[in-house]
Amino acid sequence: MRFLHVLIGLVILCSVAEAATRKTVFRNREYGITLSAPEGGWLCPTQGNGVVHGASLLLGTEDTSLCRKSSGKRWIETFAAYNIAEDSKTLHTFLNSECDYPSHYGNEPNAMCSPAPAGLSVNGLPSEAARIDHLNGLIEIIVVTQAGKPNPDFDASVPSINYDLSLHTDAVHLDEDLAVFRAVLNAVKIAPHSR
Repeated sequence: MRFLHVLIGLVILCSVAEAATRKTVFRNREYGITLSAPEGGWLCPTQGNGVVHGASLLLGTEDTSLCRKSSGKRWIETFAAYNIAEDSKTLHTFLNSECDYPSHYGNEPNAMCSPAPAGLSVNGLPSEAARIDHLNGLIEIIVVTQAGKPNPDFDASVPSINYDLSLHTDAVHLDEDLAVFRAVLNAVKIAPHSR
């Protein structure tokens, strides 16, 4: 009987620990991003070169082991980086560079961006959007924006931070996931501090 009580206690402790570690809000002070996870969404930080650049929001699963994998899942990603490259200097060239960049699904040679569904923009900021239909059936919707005080050492006429918000889904889940993506675009707060 004691064994059963210990086992039940461990199950409860593990459940409490898992619930306590689940993040519902992602904040990144460096890039000024605040993202709340909609009901059922699971947040995973997105790292690159040891810096947290944003977060991914898993869709349709509570399996956090998928956070670091790019296959077998649907997700929304927010990613930010300083605007320091000529090929992503303006909003339009930034979108083009995202279309050309190998995505998590791996852009096929000559992958082309096509128009995104109407009305996609980041809450309160000028935005551009595109869609990539991958040969493997996966669909990527990309919305980019820029914000932040211009960096006079690079170009004093453009914002200092690039933001890429993208939906990674398939045709079966497109309408459902697009509704969540629209909600994220409307709810995400982007307010970078001055460098």
